[in-house]
Amino acid sequence: MSIQAAQAFRQQTSASPALQAEVARHVSNGSIDYAALAELGRKHGHDFTAEDAVTVLSAPSDELSDFEMELVSGGTCMPPQRKFDGSGIGRG
Repeated sequence: MSIQAAQAFRQQTSASPALQAEVARHVSNGSIDYAALAELGRKHGHDFTAEDAVTVLSAPSDELSDFEMELVSGGTCMPPQRKFDGSGIGRG
């Protein structure tokens, strides 16, 4: 269920410039704060974990949204490869 919530949040973000600005604050220097994205998603009615966000953003996709293309073209690697050790803390 939470993978679907992360996907729904991704779709909502693609349709909302205001939400894109909020998401962009959690992306810098090639890294994404997945925990912050999960928290932001919860604030917008989508309950998912940081690991779910990694799964959704790491899934092969034929098409990125315009917003995601801007993040990529701005030098952000989307998504950076992260491993989770079960503690909820990403390890690079």
